[in-house]
Amino acid sequence: MKQLHVAFALLTACSFCMRAYWMLSRSPHRHASVWRWLPHMVDALLFATGLTMAIGLSISPLAHPWLAVKLLAIVVYIVIGSVALKRGRSHGQRVVALVLSLLVLAYIFAVALHHDPWVGLPDYLETISLRASISVRTIL
Repeated sequence: MKQLHVAFALLTACSFCMRAYWMLSRSPHRHASVWRWLPHMVDALLFATGLTMAIGLSISPLAHPWLAVKLLAIVVYIVIGSVALKRGRSHGQRVVALVLSLLVLAYIFAVALHHDPWVGLPDYLETISLRASISVRTIL
């Protein structure tokens, strides 16, 4: 089940990137009828496999913060992604929304891989803090 879920996640990401490319290039491919239903079908299968795994493993977003954050990030991705692909009023708005949606998508994948809503941020901040303190000591 996990392999299917990962496959659908990758397919969703690739589909989004392809539709984003078509949006940026103003390609007529973006209006093909298959793209009106196929992404929704893949997303439904992605959701179904994720729900099946959560039920099978008895994990709840209330008990596992990483899962709650991942689900919230998915909602944010859907909203920003819809602005990027069709709801943006200008090309500039769509480009900004596209960049933001890709960042959120990368965050979703990172949370899913690490099962950590912070995905290493505390370690990164600690590293920066150590570098800053070493730099200050060197200067003084």
